[in-house]
Amino acid sequence: MAKQHYGKKPRKSVSAGSHQANWLWGQQSVIDTLEADRWRVYELFVTQEVFEQHADLLQAKQKQGTELEIVLTARLDELSRTSEHQGIVARVSKYPYQTTDELGIQLHLVQEDTSTPKLLPLVVIVDRIQDAFNFGAILRCCENAGVCAVIIGEHCQTQVTPQIARSSSGAVNHISIVKTDDLVSAAKFLQELGLKLVAVETDASQIVCDTPLNTPTALIIGSDNHSIDPQLLELCEQRVSVPMQGKIRSLPSSVLAGIMLYEIRRQQRSTSATKTAAN
Repeated sequence: MAKQHYGKKPRKSVSAGSHQANWLWGQQSVIDTLEADRWRVYELFVTQEVFEQHADLLQAKQKQGTELEIVLTARLDELSRTSEHQGIVARVSKYPYQTTDELGIQLHLVQEDTSTPKLLPLVVIVDRIQDAFNFGAILRCCENAGVCAVIIGEHCQTQVTPQIARSSSGAVNHISIVKTDDLVSAAKFLQELGLKLVAVETDASQIVCDTPLNTPTALIIGSDNHSIDPQLLELCEQRVSVPMQGKIRSLPSSVLAGIMLYEIRRQQRSTSATKTAAN
């Protein structure tokens, strides 16, 4: 049975800097996180109305060890520091990243499984994206394009937090995210696994539409403020640009990622369909 606390429950103060790293709110974000069962939820605070809407799921999580309390809206305002919580707030753990070794096993299984037609391996390396909304949008594009994994660095890079969960529309719960302290080594690792490294650059002479991108690929996306690390660029087999006709000859990293990912998938599907027809 869920605890009911309609008064103010004492809690240790949380600094402003750490608050975003601990609290997740909003029905879509929290319920999706609970259903995906990847990101550990320590505590759940809900209104009576929300509890009744999702009673089966919430009680199941309570049986698994998650603390569940029914509280007033004012308590949720205090915990989330916003009135946009939609009646549910969760205290979560740090995000459970994958390792490069786990990614290697995943990619090996994808390449070895010939029982059903599958999309070719596609990985995205994110280099020093510091804007949370831009990073969240990139993750959303990756999840929708069926990307195997996203690799990020530990330094000068926005990490996965509840804010990223919201800005990605829950994509963090459905895509593998690898964190490494050496993006260059990770890129070399992908090359050893047979993926072609492709960088998207605004001033690259080769246009994406005219570039063969129908093989297993690792796409490198840089931030709006920094060009891609020169060491990563040196490893790339191809550097491509997205054609632009306007006077403002730049696009957000998330938009570039979306265009590139769907062009890669379009070419991969086309090649797969041609091979199937030939057989």
